[in-house]
Amino acid sequence: MATIERRKGAYRVKVRRKGAPSLTATFTHLAEAKKWAQVTEGTVLEGRHFPTTEAKRHTVRDLLERYRNDVLPHKRASTVYNQVYHLRWWETQI
Repeated sequence: MATIERRKGAYRVKVRRKGAPSLTATFTHLAEAKKWAQVTEGTVLEGRHFPTTEAKRHTVRDLLERYRNDVLPHKRASTVYNQVYHLRWWETQI
């Protein structure tokens, strides 16, 4: 459920749902605060909202490894060769 508080000329919104981390944001207009609260509650209820702590645990290197292990085996050999080359380049850059 969303809670909106008026604080020093701004509106702070807190969205708290059981089983999900609480989310907060600050807005200058009440209409913006209400819209954000409604949209955020909806995404949390639908399961489309990713907890920020979970998202921070993953790196681009993890993404590249997962792509190499899960996606590349299902592609044609000529495509795999080029994509492996690009993945290695990205790994050296990051």
